[in-house]
Amino acid sequence: MPVQIQCTAIVIRNDALDRCLDGGAANFESIAPNAMSYSDDRLSQASFMSPIDAEEFAKGLELRGLNRDTTDPDFVVVQCHDKSVHPTCDWLILFEYESRLIATIVGSDSRTVIAPASDKPTAVQHYSAEEIEANFEFVRREDSIDVYREKATGKLVYHARRTETSKEVFRQAFDTIWKHRREPGMPPLQDDDRAVITREIEKLQALSAKHPDSANVALGLGMAWFAVGKNKRAATSLRRAFELDPTNTVILKEWAGVCLVDEDFATALELATKAVALEPDDIQLLGNLAVIQLLSDQVSNALQTIERALQLDASDKVNQNVRTIINNVTSGRRERPKSLNEMMTPAKPKSWLAKLLGSRRMLT
Repeated sequence: MPVQIQCTAIVIRNDALDRCLDGGAANFESIAPNAMSYSDDRLSQASFMSPIDAEEFAKGLELRGLNRDTTDPDFVVVQCHDKSVHPTCDWLILFEYESRLIATIVGSDSRTVIAPASDKPTAVQHYSAEEIEANFEFVRREDSIDVYREKATGKLVYHARRTETSKEVFRQAFDTIWKHRREPGMPPLQDDDRAVITREIEKLQALSAKHPDSANVALGLGMAWFAVGKNKRAATSLRRAFELDPTNTVILKEWAGVCLVDEDFATALELATKAVALEPDDIQLLGNLAVIQLLSDQVSNALQTIERALQLDASDKVNQNVRTIINNVTSGRRERPKSLNEMMTPAKPKSWLAKLLGSRRMLT
């Protein structure tokens, strides 16, 4: 019997389900994703409002052993708005009946259509991606609903979608990681904050498996691992991000920060120098470089770098503090710090005897 299809539909041959699914096509309901999924005696179909959800279901079918190659596909994707079929096949027939799009298989002479019990033909509007881009503007996403506004009328249109895109998953994860970002000198996250970032790490690891060449995903993982105190994993992820995008100064800055905490000053200095070479007027990068130069026993270079940063913005409080520390080192008021923790610890005042001996040395 023919089946009604809507929006973006996955249409599957039942003989393929019999081959690959436990219980065969009769057990299609066990993997059916929604109420818009049903079968006849020769075809099964699942309709989706979102092509993204349809693609996720299609990938699941492929994992079960069904194919959609161009030679002899077990299933196809049908776009109802233009009646396109991908890949093309010689076993599917589409026709319209009472404003509904119907699918049947070649050789079937049945005219009894299987459709949702309460279906209204005009209840669902079909738009192509080109029509959406030209005529609608995205407003917001609420749970699993995308809200669009029609430009001509201002009318809101609601588009159900269960599956988030990779970009959406990344943006949400990265925003959370950035809010919990660990700066060098800060302790790793603990308790609830640590649990939050651990969940985001799991999301990014899944994304990394899908998109192994994404520098942004590797960057997000590096920042997340550093936030929970897994510095070696952080450095590995950030090194990978750098390999994929060697001119991204955010990657260089974050990686240098991890090296700084691990007291790998040589690598930190190399990375910070590369970052400043790429963006020579970035006061944060200049401040970071000055700190690393100071810890690397390049005091005169550190002073020149921090003066350059303050020429660009004399009001920056962090760089003002860095200059004070460097000036105290050059003037002998404090010893050069050997680590970031030592640098961030206020210098102890000299005893009266040390001050006296220091004054005598200055007089002789």
